[in-house]
Amino acid sequence: MAEPPPAPPPPRRSVEIVVALAERGWRRRGGGGSLTLGGRGLVIEQPDQLRVPLVLPLGAVAVAAVEHGAERPGGAVGRFPVLRRLGPSRVVPREEGIEGWLWTSTGGSSLPVLGDPDVAPNLAVLFAHPLTEAQIAGAFDPAYVRALAARSPLGAPSIPGFLARAARASDAENAFRRLGVLRDVTDREVPPTLRRSLPTDRPASPAVRLDESRRAATSVAPPGF
Repeated sequence: MAEPPPAPPPPRRSVEIVVALAERGWRRRGGGGSLTLGGRGLVIEQPDQLRVPLVLPLGAVAVAAVEHGAERPGGAVGRFPVLRRLGPSRVVPREEGIEGWLWTSTGGSSLPVLGDPDVAPNLAVLFAHPLTEAQIAGAFDPAYVRALAARSPLGAPSIPGFLARAARASDAENAFRRLGVLRDVTDREVPPTLRRSLPTDRPASPAVRLDESRRAATSVAPPGF
């Protein structure tokens, strides 16, 4: 009697990585929300601004940046410098000048902040294309949508990316590095209208000489996503 064929291997489960967002205030009990990267895509949950989870394909994320630092820094400081890009893998180093910031302690940010807007963000996510009005209206709280529209020069809500404070910056760093989008923020992704400045800023000099050791790092998403 012939032996039955071997059972097929179990289906491979996609890896899910959850990045917890910092809670908003000491009274909050439901948590500060989360970002989940995995087989469903990027799932954003934030109870203060989102009525339902916002689900996006992983390819919707163009660039992610993480900066370690205190949630309430003193003085005039910036987070997420916008560097000048010179080529596909070359940028003017930060110490040679910048084009602005995504967030400053004095001017805030043009990007929406998920969670508490009074603390300094440590995560920035820029989308390949801004969210559509249908995506925004379908997931965000109506009052938040109206506030976004009021801030927009075109009178329509627009979300080209967002800032947030991850409970552990290293978790966000590891998650977006695995996705292959953790890299410098440059003037190619951030138009002048989204940049903030500080009095101490030094403009980037396009004439600076770069050697190969100072090229911007590039990363490729590993198997599993």
